[in-house]
Amino acid sequence: PTKSASKAGGQIQQAVLIYRKEAEYPKIAKQTGARGIVTLNATITKEGTVKLVKAVSGHPMLVNAATEAVKQWRYRPTLLNGQPVETETQILVNFVGEK
Repeated sequence: PTKSASKAGGQIQQAVLIYRKEAEYPKIAKQTGARGIVTLNATITKEGTVKLVKAVSGHPMLVNAATEAVKQWRYRPTLLNGQPVETETQILVNFVGEK
């Protein structure tokens, strides 16, 4: 069976990350060995900026650093039938400990 796009859904072009600021690893988190993945839900605006960043999971010492970094990310916005639209996305920020 062939898959075809639903006519009602229209043409969707997903948002593309064009600028990513790396999250700063908090000193205290490094010292205590806090690491892992922080999961965030964010809204990408029609302009491609990030707003309404909400932490879903992750180490409490790392959530703020991840949130602050993601707020500075920029996207080429999602397009629906060629028009930019606001979309929700999930972002994972991985903090790896010292090697």
